Amino acid sequence: MTIIKEVISCSIIKPASPTPLRLQKYELLVHDRMTPDFYIPAIYFYPSPEQNPEWNPEQKVSGLLKRSLSKALSKYYPFAGRLSASGSFVNCNDEGVPFVEARIACKLSEMVGNTPDRDEEKGFGVLFPPGAVWEEVFCSRLMLVQLNRFSCGGIALAVSLSHRIADGVTILSFLSYWAALLRNCNDEGKVGHLEPCFVQEVLPDDSLRGNGSVVIQFSAPKKNWTTREVVFHNSKIAQLKAYQVMQDRKRGIMDDQNYTRNELVTALLYRCSVAAAAAADSGICPRTVLLQPVNMRSLIEPPLPQTSVGNLFVFNHTSTSTLEETRFNSLVAKLRKGKMQLRGIRSLHGKDKLPLMDKYAEMKCTKHYSISSLCNFPLYDEMDFGWGRPVKAIIVDTPLVNSFMMMDTPSKDGINAIIALEDEDMKYFLADKELLAYASV
Repeated sequence: MTIIKEVISCSIIKPASPTPLRLQKYELLVHDRMTPDFYIPAIYFYPSPEQNPEWNPEQKVSGLLKRSLSKALSKYYPFAGRLSASGSFVNCNDEGVPFVEARIACKLSEMVGNTPDRDEEKGFGVLFPPGAVWEEVFCSRLMLVQLNRFSCGGIALAVSLSHRIADGVTILSFLSYWAALLRNCNDEGKVGHLEPCFVQEVLPDDSLRGNGSVVIQFSAPKKNWTTREVVFHNSKIAQLKAYQVMQDRKRGIMDDQNYTRNELVTALLYRCSVAAAAAADSGICPRTVLLQPVNMRSLIEPPLPQTSVGNLFVFNHTSTSTLEETRFNSLVAKLRKGKMQLRGIRSLHGKDKLPLMDKYAEMKCTKHYSISSLCNFPLYDEMDFGWGRPVKAIIVDTPLVNSFMMMDTPSKDGINAIIALEDEDMKYFLADKELLAYASV
């Protein structure tokens, strides 16, 4: 069905305190400048605040969100600025963040049950300001917010933040801080540990700065893929682990590999997507590359706080050319080796994303798959703005075809996977017997 949206109001939220002159030019790290400047869209769904027995009905949700956002922007001051024309720095001029309020003519339950597609008429895109779902940064605005009210009283908070300045971990850190400010409005001392860390201030001479003149130019592709959501319950993941252990022993591998949930689901998604591509191409297995973003905050030496702002990730990558190479033991071993080589490095110099992407782009007839994970990150309990935890939290759609995004389920009883594949590949993927043995489609 087409979803009807009525915009109630539009306002600009500025930092509660002005950004000092010395901080008004925010130089982007080399890993930021190597990241496309499109919006990452995150959304949180909540039941009606009035249903929460601890909620004061005299309080206005929009007013509370705006005031606490203003306070949050005083610390996350670059988010209220504007991206420079060169794309290499942010003018921290306190121009503010657009905040839209809208009425949605359906119930919360009807929207939550939809596939998180970016469609702006029938999908989750309607819950964002226009052009805020994996689109290029609009008018240099780095952040956009929309508060949605459903006919049942439920609400959805949609936040889009430019990938040029933030990765998924940064977005979650910001939202956690914003929510904590609102919950602890009378005691802001409780949220000090959630304040942002700007690496430029901590490591002013670090090679993360790189060559300031190098900036990636990227045009967000028009959507040409199908998006689906698949759930892997923990009980099924345990069955998958037991099966893989048995298969390993049949191959003479007696040591317990201690597969993690992330490793098992990553390997299954990749294996089944490669098999689907082969089935769609008359059984010919394509040469493929798996790119896995790795959060480097705890791996770099010395470690950085999880609240460090920026694109502090690198790609762990491996290539395969046969289905045999996608066996769990082989694939997981390669991914583990790649991640182990990242542990303890003292700089991200030489780990730039652009040369790696160029390398694989030159490999003709190669399909690229990207599998990201936000599992075990604060998606739910920390996102209580004072009216309870969300019933669903999700990153909407994906920026490219052959992309996967993994997140914990609301009850933490499994993993949600947002999947984007070409139409023909998706048909075979969703019919894969190995996938269906462990996933709810």
